[in-house]
Amino acid sequence: MNRLCYLAITITLACTGTVAAQAATDLFGDDLPEGAIQRLGSLRLRYDSVGDLGYLPDGRVVVASGNGIDIWDMSTGDRQARHRISSGSLSGFHLTTDGQKMVACDSSGNVYEWDMEQAEVIQEWPTGQRRLASVYYSADQTRVMTCGASPPTIKEWRLDTAEELVAIECKLHSARQAIYGPDDHSAFIHGAAGSDPVIAHYDLRTGELLHEWLNDYYTHTRSSVLSSDSTRLLIGSRHKATEWQVVPGYELLNTFTGHHGHAVTSVAYGANPDELLTGSRDGSIRRWNRLVKDGEVLARWFAHSGHVNYILVSPDRQWVLSYGGGNMLVERSITDGSPRLSWDRHELAVRAVTCMPDSRVLSSSSDSTIRVWDMLNGQQVLRIDEAMQEAWALAASPDGQKIAAGFKDGVVREFAASDGRLLRELKGHFGYIRSVVYMPYASTSDIMPALLTSADDGTVRIWGAKGSDSLKVIQADRDGVQGHRGGVLAIAVSWDGTLLLSGGRDGTVRLWDLHEGTQKAVLADHRGWVEAVTFSGGMAEALSASRDGMVRRWDLATGEFMAEMEHGGVVTSLACTGDGSTIFAGGTDGTISVWDADGRRLDTLRGHVAAISSLAIASDNAHLISASEDSTLLVWKAPTQ
Repeated sequence: MNRLCYLAITITLACTGTVAAQAATDLFGDDLPEGAIQRLGSLRLRYDSVGDLGYLPDGRVVVASGNGIDIWDMSTGDRQARHRISSGSLSGFHLTTDGQKMVACDSSGNVYEWDMEQAEVIQEWPTGQRRLASVYYSADQTRVMTCGASPPTIKEWRLDTAEELVAIECKLHSARQAIYGPDDHSAFIHGAAGSDPVIAHYDLRTGELLHEWLNDYYTHTRSSVLSSDSTRLLIGSRHKATEWQVVPGYELLNTFTGHHGHAVTSVAYGANPDELLTGSRDGSIRRWNRLVKDGEVLARWFAHSGHVNYILVSPDRQWVLSYGGGNMLVERSITDGSPRLSWDRHELAVRAVTCMPDSRVLSSSSDSTIRVWDMLNGQQVLRIDEAMQEAWALAASPDGQKIAAGFKDGVVREFAASDGRLLRELKGHFGYIRSVVYMPYASTSDIMPALLTSADDGTVRIWGAKGSDSLKVIQADRDGVQGHRGGVLAIAVSWDGTLLLSGGRDGTVRLWDLHEGTQKAVLADHRGWVEAVTFSGGMAEALSASRDGMVRRWDLATGEFMAEMEHGGVVTSLACTGDGSTIFAGGTDGTISVWDADGRRLDTLRGHVAAISSLAIASDNAHLISASEDSTLLVWKAPTQ
């Protein structure tokens, strides 16, 4: 991945100082961390964890997170209120039909009834159940049912007195959720059960087990729901979603396996009673015609980078609310999955950042977009959707005319920087493209090196400015002397275009004669994958960063390291000022450590809420740009000695 960029910014120091002084908030009006002058994107609607979601009748969204709830207007993306409800972490809630009250449970085993208008607890009581997983009102809202996760238990309570009406110990190994059955006096509970059934139906009046079924290892937190007429039960499980006729009997109606073997982690019925929705571990949401055998997929979209933990349909039946991998709360059209909010921001993890030879910043994300930003005002100036793939590496040509991106499908795609047009596709690698670097001069020749790429296949390929065939491939030899054993994760080119640095999964840094394609040195002191490399202060020294948590500065003439810097966790990215005097290392802990060339820590920059994935520094040595898995980029006034 190209983590070092050179950026010529034609602004005066006075102007830079003015921007930094005024930029206390980002483009969305949210506070910036200390030392940052701009945020590219937004952290709004991002949660590290969510206990439950719900819609109010007017379409506003209630989110349980930590010990309280947030209320959001999803049409504007504004948080209207934050209320603390419990001393523990909320694990579930259920709203009354009119939205005036809510019953909630926490991880300590307590239940709270909450007045939404007065914003106060009406009553609370302990259930005696460990790890409460869910809580629901009965249909007549006179009773409450709670589900304990481990050991799996169901209890029902009289709401006005908090009197325990029934307690049922279930046979599951652990429970995820219990919902009321069709007659309001029975309960469906689902969870994990090894090779035994994962769904059970209990009579709440007698505690009798009525039926158990579905041997599919386990289900997920919010992966069962009754149809609006209460006759059918939709269940998501380890390998599929299934729909069952539960009134009368327990008849399998249909099976939905279109997630290609991925677990179905959340389910919902659609606006049309003959349609349903499934969310999967692969981050996708599918809308199905349930009447077609094995289901017909009517629409599909990727809202998250991993498990879709929650799906809800809005009261007006126009929107699908979801939360999952990437930690984003997302609302999209139920028709085609298009976002409701047309914010200029990445929706998922930012994978790479680099700079163009002006004040613009390039970023790529798991949301399959490449975006161009104005670094100082935070505005997006170009969005590239052409590839419809996830790019893990980026580079800008020296003349600022082209953008190269390396994708997870093993293809390098080059775009016009002016309008995002796809110019060419370069095929030859296998596996993710991990790094893309332009030569330090603007070549227009199809026989002279212009672009270098590396990938999981263990090779570095050299491409001309034209054509689709690589000019040269640098790879391991059969004797085991030259080349990386495993993927090449990072490459860098010297300022004169004669030397190449590479870092790989084998834990080594290698120096190459670029024109001859021969290996000049092997630097092998890291004890983990080398994630980033760059030349430092010319061509005599190099920097490398590894998953072993160390950054090393190397003397390329002797092969010895001259300084060692311990970040304090896995290091994923690296950058340094043009003279090599200040070094920046980003890690999975979300911090950026700042060092001098002798290995003395100068500062630690904190502001991201997830791992740093990539760093880039401007050639004026005044600005550092960090990209994070929290979906945002931050522009820092780079600290120096």
